Amino acid sequence: MNTDTLRRFRLVIYAALLIQVVAIVYTLSQRPEPGLGMLIRGAALFGYTALFWLILSSEYVREMRKIFGRPFLKVHHPLGVIAWVLIVAHPMTFALQSRDPAVFVPIFSPFRSFLQWASRPALYLFALASVSALLRRRMKGTWRFIHWLNYLAFLLVFIHAWLIGTDLLSGLLRVIWATMAGIVLIVFVHKRLRGK
Repeated sequence: MNTDTLRRFRLVIYAALLIQVVAIVYTLSQRPEPGLGMLIRGAALFGYTALFWLILSSEYVREMRKIFGRPFLKVHHPLGVIAWVLIVAHPMTFALQSRDPAVFVPIFSPFRSFLQWASRPALYLFALASVSALLRRRMKGTWRFIHWLNYLAFLLVFIHAWLIGTDLLSGLLRVIWATMAGIVLIVFVHKRLRGK
């Protein structure tokens, strides 16, 4: 990959990230809330965005090294920590605001409720996938299969946000969220077809 191509890739990544951040900040500013409300919403929106970049970065390991001039794990792991903090902050602050720790308990029935609250089991899938990555040396090749749960968890979070996320009522974020979900789906299929 030559210098011009690397520069273009870097610009595309920064432009996409800037669009996402501006859209989130704009959406949050349109409906300010007192107390923990803004933190609940911000953690959800920025957490989903961080997860998107985390998954996308795993598809382009070599390119990430060239684009950022750092080893893949030096970019991927800090982003993973940021994503974890945000995706845990969302239900944690919601539980504090509602004074109900049941927000961490998955709902499986009725099916509509499962879909609305699909982020609950997604949190545990993300945890399992993250632990498998931490134990990858001990688990040898099997950790990758468990790590694929990130894709399912991302889909569950998307469904949750799409069905009950108040900030996705905005047309702009709906388009961005659907685009990110589509890209993650394409990345998943591409990785499976390559046998990676």
